[in-house]
Amino acid sequence: MRILLITLAALALLATVNCERRNIADSAITAQVKSKLAVEPETDSLKINVETNNGAVTLTGTVPTQAEKAQAEQIARNTEGVTRVINNITVASNSTGENGAGVAAEDLMILSKIRARYVAEGIVGANVEVKDGVVTLKGNVKNAQSKIRAESIARATSGVKNVDNLIVVNQ
Repeated sequence: MRILLITLAALALLATVNCERRNIADSAITAQVKSKLAVEPETDSLKINVETNNGAVTLTGTVPTQAEKAQAEQIARNTEGVTRVINNITVASNSTGENGAGVAAEDLMILSKIRARYVAEGIVGANVEVKDGVVTLKGNVKNAQSKIRAESIARATSGVKNVDNLIVVNQ
């Protein structure tokens, strides 16, 4: 037990020495908002991207209703550490994909596979969009390895035709 506590303390010290507190706090806020969106039955977290910079949360993506847009904003506002919310979510109730449900089913499968791998591998800050099998990666990641890994995961996902990697590495 004592070794575990010492190890945890050492890891905490390294985290504070090697990373800016702001980036850690922003990453934590982003993770909290995404988690809350994922468990909220009235929001589709796959369609909402979350980015945090100095406590300001920016929401982007496309949802089918104004109510879902408002709910996402409320969730972000009620998250500890959030200083303000910029809600750039668009409402597109008439957009339809191949299946008539807003986004093509194949694109949704690609999106969910990529996001699941990102979560499993701890890639934070990369936002994914898929249209007709073309993946666009945006957002900010902590290092070049995360950017490269994010693209590699996307390219290796079944059904992906091309990947546009617009991810920015935080300096």
